[in-house]
Amino acid sequence: MADNGLKKFFNSSGFTLFEMLVTMSIMSFLAATLIIYSHIGEKQIVLFKEQARVLSLLTRARNLGITSFIKAGANPLPCGYGAHFETPRTMIIFEDRAINPDCSDADRRYSGPAEVFESSTLDSAVFFSALTLSDVAFVPPQPLVFITPSQDQAVITLTTSGSNPVSASVTVSTANQISVQ
Repeated sequence: MADNGLKKFFNSSGFTLFEMLVTMSIMSFLAATLIIYSHIGEKQIVLFKEQARVLSLLTRARNLGITSFIKAGANPLPCGYGAHFETPRTMIIFEDRAINPDCSDADRRYSGPAEVFESSTLDSAVFFSALTLSDVAFVPPQPLVFITPSQDQAVITLTTSGSNPVSASVTVSTANQISVQ
């Protein structure tokens, strides 16, 4: 009798073709879902990295504006520093220069390559989808903040390229606040 029970066990211990197909289709579905979510996650990582770079550029320009006041003995002294943004991907830190030492003729905006202090470009997978400003100038000693075109608050929106775009933004205000959303 033990021999008969062992035969039944070995005959019924395998999987049917249908069970194997169902298992394989579930595994394929889970793998495809994982691949899609990892691609979206990769896009978000790149986007947030670039958002941090924009935030860093604005903070660096503000800090340079403050330190330019501290270095009052330097010659010629910039009247301030600022950040310039151009679509689709260009970011520039500029020195706001003037002819008069009292900075009365400073324009508080980017005037061309002669004012470039530092230049940077966004990752090719990210671009500026909306810019409500072209320039932000930080003028010492507070520093005062001037946004071009004139407004109290401006938003820089970054978006990933390709299908299923993801967006993030950086906001700068004349109250000297920089925030991310």
